[in-house]
Amino acid sequence: MYNARKVSVYNKFINDEKNGLNNLLIFGGKEPYLSRWATDRIVSRNVNPLTKMMDLTEMDETTFSFKELEQSMESRGIMGGRRATVVRMEDASFLKADEDKIVKLLKSCDDRHEDNILVLHVVSEVFPSIPAKIKKLFNVYEFGKLNRGELYKFIHNQLKSRRANFDDSSIYHLMDVSGYLMKDSDYDIYRLVSDIDKIISLIGEDGGFPLREGIEEVVLGYREAYVFSLVDAIFARDKARGIEILNNIFSSGKDEGSRLTGLLISSVELALSIYQLKRDGVSPSEAAKILGINKFRGEMLLKNTARMNENDIKRLLMNAYMIDQNLKRGMFDERTSLEYFVANL
Repeated sequence: MYNARKVSVYNKFINDEKNGLNNLLIFGGKEPYLSRWATDRIVSRNVNPLTKMMDLTEMDETTFSFKELEQSMESRGIMGGRRATVVRMEDASFLKADEDKIVKLLKSCDDRHEDNILVLHVVSEVFPSIPAKIKKLFNVYEFGKLNRGELYKFIHNQLKSRRANFDDSSIYHLMDVSGYLMKDSDYDIYRLVSDIDKIISLIGEDGGFPLREGIEEVVLGYREAYVFSLVDAIFARDKARGIEILNNIFSSGKDEGSRLTGLLISSVELALSIYQLKRDGVSPSEAAKILGINKFRGEMLLKNTARMNENDIKRLLMNAYMIDQNLKRGMFDERTSLEYFVANL
């Protein structure tokens, strides 16, 4: 995460755009969504959509030719508009063969920078080694992870563009559940945008599906979202709520019994591990990292066990193990075994 006092690449790009960007730009970095977004933004804001077919030249590392680049950069836009050339690449080695010619071309185009824009769009997370003489002519934007404030604004803008309304607590809940802000998280903006669309679709225009539950179901997955709710009820010893959740699960017609049992046992095991790590002076975020789980999940399990001691959690775990034993002995079916467990909290 970026230091709060340091301007991130994301904000730098936005600020530079307001003040007037150079016509030679490189976009890439560990957030490919943002480099694609920046590339598309440059094209949409500078090329007339009516003449886009003639005023936009696109190439990749396999179709690149210096001749086509030269032709594109030395042409003027139709009807006096601006032209854009976009070269998408994973590896920049193909530029080496024409390095001197490219440098000469780009320097000669300086006096026409108002008419021509060249974007080198790095499509992979790994930033390639671009020939130094070429690279120094460009403004380079290597997008990394958004910080908490930027992520909030990004989600807010995504919701606004979709005419969807989440309150602040729901936006922050989405941020926390996703684990995006965790240092080693592999949850990226591509997945976030996809999950936002799924959440909006799930809750519907009438808001019939609870937003908080919708966030958990989409981001964490159907079964795990139910386990979260069930574990909350179990640790709170809320038998009525626990039975209600079980009825909802089994009435859906999904065969979730054995999977639910496994996830339930896993959750109580994790709760015990987190409790023990906390006892040994390990912070919740470090405990989550050690156990290889989502930070939000770790914090929720710790919160759930706040009024319990170690023996209480161990007793709960032994009873959870008995669900599986009762199934193996043929004493109860899956539903009855889970209901028996909840009834004896």
